[in-house]
Amino acid sequence: MNLNHPRFTPLIHLVQRAYSNLCRSRRIQLATISTLAAIGGLIYALSVMQLQQQRSLLGDYIMVRLAATDIAIGEPITLGNTHEFTMPTQFVLPSTLTSLPDVLTATSLITQGDVISTQNSSAPDKASIVPAGMRAVSIVPRVAMPPLTPGTIVDIIANGKIIAAQGVVLSTLPDDVGVVVAVSEQVAPLVASAAAIGEAAIVLAS
Repeated sequence: MNLNHPRFTPLIHLVQRAYSNLCRSRRIQLATISTLAAIGGLIYALSVMQLQQQRSLLGDYIMVRLAATDIAIGEPITLGNTHEFTMPTQFVLPSTLTSLPDVLTATSLITQGDVISTQNSSAPDKASIVPAGMRAVSIVPRVAMPPLTPGTIVDIIANGKIIAAQGVVLSTLPDDVGVVVAVSEQVAPLVASAAAIGEAAIVLAS
């Protein structure tokens, strides 16, 4: 068969045009796929950058424990009925527990999602529930104190100045003559010195 015969010329031209259109369509498809991939990569990069900026604005993060279910008064608080949750450090109260002691009991009704803290729990060994970054100091004020319960947030004053803000009452001393308060480890020596000479006073924090 002689394809150079004039009668085959229209057919050959038709095939050539079809092939040319197919090649052009293929190039368009590849260009479209490449463009979409580039746009997707850009969106992902922007999302990661935005997330990093948000994390930077919130500062450092810390792991706390939330109640996974309702915990009644007197029930044990364990790894089974709590779960870890990441929170910005600036939103974590001093009374928040970052880990659970071997024995911990609910002192008030804890509903699902509540943060586990010294305000809603108690452990036999008070030293085991000192929040991270804090130190326990015994204080026996010269003047009578209002009734304080574990978990109460207080400020420590000496010589008319607040020397430790946002302290956490851990327990009361025998006969309620004083309390054990967790304060920031940076100011713990100052508070201990003031308490030793009877200059430390306790006020309820606002």
